[in-house]
Amino acid sequence: MGAISTVVTQARQARLARVVAMVIDLITFGILSLVVNNVYGVTQVTGGSPIGVGASSAFFTTATTVAWPWLIVLWMAYFIVPEGLFGASFGKILNGLCVVRVDGAPITFGSIVIRNVLRLIDVLPGAYLLGGALVLVSGDSQRLGDLVAGTTVIRRENATSPHATRHPARGARRALGVTLVGALLFTFAFDYFGRAPLVVEGLFNQHQLMEPGLSSYQLGTPQWGLGQVTYPLTSFYGAQTCTGTISLNWDWAGWWMSSGTLVCQP
Repeated sequence: MGAISTVVTQARQARLARVVAMVIDLITFGILSLVVNNVYGVTQVTGGSPIGVGASSAFFTTATTVAWPWLIVLWMAYFIVPEGLFGASFGKILNGLCVVRVDGAPITFGSIVIRNVLRLIDVLPGAYLLGGALVLVSGDSQRLGDLVAGTTVIRRENATSPHATRHPARGARRALGVTLVGALLFTFAFDYFGRAPLVVEGLFNQHQLMEPGLSSYQLGTPQWGLGQVTYPLTSFYGAQTCTGTISLNWDWAGWWMSSGTLVCQP
């Protein structure tokens, strides 16, 4: 009982630092998801109506994003990987916090997974209102994920037992570093060599791919130049088949359509 009461006291003392860590994690994940969405995502119309056939203007809103299941995978990986290795997310590491079990037992990877899967509920209805309220009113400073997993958050300096929190295995830091560098290099490469077709798809979704009334399209083999790529384009406009090309240029902001031609056969 003494060990449990000590952990409970330490968890209450760490509440403010835990809030700061949460803010850091939300900002960091926001930046990460922004990069992922703008490199791997496709522009979709989210409201209003794009310009139609014969119309001269339109008002609509768009969002460039990957499919929501991938964002959930990214969200889970952001928390589970560092907490599984170090017992703390990025925000907790910066604030000297770590995840432990309330009963003093060794923290397991299963507990880390459970508390983070239920994070999807704790974040509701927004800005961690449910999870934050539970941390304040629960005796052990636990959000829903902590209650189910039997965990809480304390300062790392108080986790004196060797198995009180997670510690990386030998070589894990190096493997994680190599993986992150590899992911960063792949993202840079994809932004240049792989993103252009996604930009074309976004133009089509906004009815801005040459003709507003195109029902579908196909891209041919690209011809690459320095900072430019040109695709043969086959598209369909009602019962007509249209052929042409579309060229995109590259600058610091990414790919953008520079020119295009389209001829429709009667």
